[in-house]
Amino acid sequence: MTTTATDTSSNSVFNILQQQQANNAASGSGSSSSSGQSPNDALNSLSGDYSNFLTLLTTQLKNQDPLSPMDTTQFTQQLVEFSNVEQQINGNKKLDQLIGLQSTANAYGAVGFVGTTISANSDQLPLQSGKAKFDYKIEHTSGAATLKILDAAGNIVMLKQVDATVGTHPVEWDGTDYFGNQLPDGAYTVAVSYQDANGKSYDAPITTYGKVDSAEISDGTVTLKLGDVTIPLSEVIGISKPADSSTTDNSGSGSDTGSGSDSGSDSSSNSDSTSGT
Repeated sequence: MTTTATDTSSNSVFNILQQQQANNAASGSGSSSSSGQSPNDALNSLSGDYSNFLTLLTTQLKNQDPLSPMDTTQFTQQLVEFSNVEQQINGNKKLDQLIGLQSTANAYGAVGFVGTTISANSDQLPLQSGKAKFDYKIEHTSGAATLKILDAAGNIVMLKQVDATVGTHPVEWDGTDYFGNQLPDGAYTVAVSYQDANGKSYDAPITTYGKVDSAEISDGTVTLKLGDVTIPLSEVIGISKPADSSTTDNSGSGSDTGSGSDSGSDSSSNSDSTSGT
């Protein structure tokens, strides 16, 4: 009785399966399915290959040369490699699930920003209902500072000298250009530049304010829409909600005596007012 010997040097089970995968990839059906292969498809394919692996391994053991048996370390390593790949694919499936849950959580969180007023480290200035508000910060002693506001096309619509003392300066813009014309609501860019005593130029950091109209989620990243201005959530530094009118009642007996003083008189008296005049 003769025993058929198997060449373990070049036709190991792992090499046979690798060649099978290469042949499948080279065929038309294999290339089309691999281009859009999902983790589930890959796992099912691996399960099939794993079954084939065990079948080929059993056949190889049955037909090996008794005088030159197969090295047990070799097919043990092959088993370990297949197991590791299977665990990695399962791990990728879990990561995809976690990313999906994170995206859902971000979507729910983004809803809470709608209707709020935010402040952001951005030079993108939203003009909403003919008004806009921003801060600029002078960090070095300077004799003069120049404010520029540009429209979406890059045209300068406002150019004026502003307060150059060291500190943070709030500015309220009425939406008019330097000719006094009212500009349409939309996205504008603001910049404040100045020079120190040595003639070195600086751009002042800008903080813009605006009301959030909507929120968008793309690839798990939240962006807020302030009119035509889009602000990434990572640039937001402050959030405030509008006052609830139901809580603003008369603190007295309820009768309108008219003797109260105007508590809201010019709350922005310390801020710069930028207009076209």
